[in-house]
Amino acid sequence: MNTGTPTQQRNLERRRSAGRLIHNLLVLGCLLLSACATSGPIEPVPGEQPSPATDALEQALRSVVAIVVEHGGTGDAFGAGVIYDEQGHILTAHHVVEDADRILLLIGGGYTVRAQVVGVDPIADFALLKADAILPERMQPAKLATAQPHPGEFIWSLGNPFGTSRYGGEPSVGHGVVSATNRTYLNDETGRLYLDSLQHDAPTNPGNSGGGVFNTRGELLGLNALITTTRETPGDSGVAFAIPTHLLKAKADALLQGRPINHGWFGAQDYKQATEIFPQGFGRLRAVFGPVTPNGPAQMAGVQPGDVIIMVDDVELYGIHEVLMLEDTVLPGQQVRLTINRAGREFEITLISGQRPWPFN
Repeated sequence: MNTGTPTQQRNLERRRSAGRLIHNLLVLGCLLLSACATSGPIEPVPGEQPSPATDALEQALRSVVAIVVEHGGTGDAFGAGVIYDEQGHILTAHHVVEDADRILLLIGGGYTVRAQVVGVDPIADFALLKADAILPERMQPAKLATAQPHPGEFIWSLGNPFGTSRYGGEPSVGHGVVSATNRTYLNDETGRLYLDSLQHDAPTNPGNSGGGVFNTRGELLGLNALITTTRETPGDSGVAFAIPTHLLKAKADALLQGRPINHGWFGAQDYKQATEIFPQGFGRLRAVFGPVTPNGPAQMAGVQPGDVIIMVDDVELYGIHEVLMLEDTVLPGQQVRLTINRAGREFEITLISGQRPWPFN
């Protein structure tokens, strides 16, 4: 038998060695694939813990109820509410239950419970309800957050968008992030004042009002009350505002204890935002009086539209947020000193605070 030249024999041996190597690699690969496809338990990564998000969301869901409001012959309206305590008190937005003939709570599992209004703060768009019955397994008080939320924090928004809970009772869940904190907005059409609000981008539509905004620990951060949208598209724009938990608690406790809720008022129908530019080239935000109410505190004190607020008593204020936050805490009948700038001249005016009117117009 011809075995070929020495060079041919060496080439043949190299090909046989390469073939054996490829065969061995294929066998090893099959063994590895078999190991990866095993049906045995998957070992957790050392130190990794199961996520508590599911339990936190379940806790949040049990503290939110859908609301159906009957308005006589004009049809139903929808919203949501958050359970405040074991006695069945419910937090919601005032505009959800305003002028209601009957209020029904939709509970998970197909249950319904009637509720009554026990107190309102319409200026802050807040109402406190009381359920006629309590289902302990399905209605649990919300855990209130104590830490200040921060922009970028992940949140859940629970509510009843477009009345979808009527198909099952359970609230809908949306998610997003905290967009900003300390947002303050005065609606000069309704007179409602949203102080120190939480802004978020979770989907928010008609019916979400009164629903809760929760962090990933299942703690209540705020109550949905306002969306910014166009008249042509009355729905989600990614810009929603919630009444913060610390204000919800203060208002609910005041109503339960029979204490009045005051809203100090300087007499402006609204404020305009302006920037004061210093000679150094930078500036600060300032609040400017818009129209003043006839015979209101501002007009009676001599304030004119266009006056720029520099200080209240000894506190220098920057922008509408700071002015509205301070104004709201001043008791009706309290005397305050306004330092204003009018056409470049600064001087003081003494003003007697009033109670912000409701209805506004």
